Amino acid sequence: MQNGKERRTMPRYMYHIHAAGVTSRDQAGKQHPNDGRAVAYGQLIADELAEEYEYRGAIVDVLSPSGRLIARLVSSRAFPPWLQSTPPAQRALH
Repeated sequence: MQNGKERRTMPRYMYHIHAAGVTSRDQAGKQHPNDGRAVAYGQLIADELAEEYEYRGAIVDVLSPSGRLIARLVSSRAFPPWLQSTPPAQRALH
């Protein structure tokens, strides 16, 4: 107890990443005060992954402390699915 008040811990959210045909399951998670902050952090993860070409199609699942999927995110830099399989130099222009 601190100053007569019980100290509350923030809920821990998990971030599973699906990229390059592999799923990486978060074992540690990260604490956030609410779902909105957790989703914003998940978007940051997706955008940072997309800085590498091969991870532009990565999907980040944000799970609540109870294990419920609250968001499935892709990078704002993600390619449309029909462009993900070919490197930029090999895309047709017509």
